[in-house]
Amino acid sequence: MKPVRTQHDSPRAADFHNDGVWATKLGFYLLWMEYLAVSPSYELARRYRAGILTHAERTRLPADFEDVLAVYDDLGDIQRVSFLDWWSERGLTVFGYEGAKPRVQRIDNLRSNRHRKAAQRLQGFIENDWTEQGQPNAMLVSIPVGLTKTQITRQLGKLLARYEDEHRVLPARKAKYPLVGTRQRKDTLFRYLFVVWVRCAMPRQPLWRVGARAKVSDTYSRELDAGARIARGEQVYDRSVLAVLTSRAWSRGLALAENAARGRFPSYDMPDHAVEPNTHDLWDMIYSRRRWKKRIKPR
Repeated sequence: MKPVRTQHDSPRAADFHNDGVWATKLGFYLLWMEYLAVSPSYELARRYRAGILTHAERTRLPADFEDVLAVYDDLGDIQRVSFLDWWSERGLTVFGYEGAKPRVQRIDNLRSNRHRKAAQRLQGFIENDWTEQGQPNAMLVSIPVGLTKTQITRQLGKLLARYEDEHRVLPARKAKYPLVGTRQRKDTLFRYLFVVWVRCAMPRQPLWRVGARAKVSDTYSRELDAGARIARGEQVYDRSVLAVLTSRAWSRGLALAENAARGRFPSYDMPDHAVEPNTHDLWDMIYSRRRWKKRIKPR
């Protein structure tokens, strides 16, 4: 029985490429997994596949439940598996891109006494490496190795600047579930996830206290103490603003989780058939998974 890899283990080379599939941005896929762990739709899919759905839960199945089940069948049960184990067993296959990863590489050296084979090596590069990379737009350049790094960098920058943006893109990626959208900031995604965690841990507390505890705002969360007793009328404006920011973060966190369960991440638009969470049940899931993580954490 192989040892469980924990969240604290370092990624290995095989985590980034294996069997003709490669990937980057593992941190975003870690967040994708964590959002799946708080998705009500994904939990219904897990319970459905395990054959333990209650009658009440069957009435909550979303209209697009088949889509959620398809994603679950690809990504599996994530409640009791470390990210690196899940990634090697499930993630790389569906999140990775087929073919060789595009990279800068040397084709040959040109010297006055050896240049006849350069054309052959270039042809070999075109037929093999370049083709395996998906034939990305590439620029053939001659770099006199006697120049300084600063000179080379500056001149390459000028050459690249001549290309229009539409030509400076990689070939269409063939990942089954590629990252979507342009707002791919890990700190923002984690902040929204943390708000979901804290909101479920404090379901009866005012939203401003949740926001203060979750540090949802760099400005207002610092001004307010989540556990303080506040007299009526004191800091009303700050609390109101923080409550609004927390409500928005909560909604976005749920939208991210429900979209993750449908194979789209990170997406902030609430799906049409998103399942409304029960904060008490969701906290039971979060707390149970957190305790499991602590048990497998290396001492």
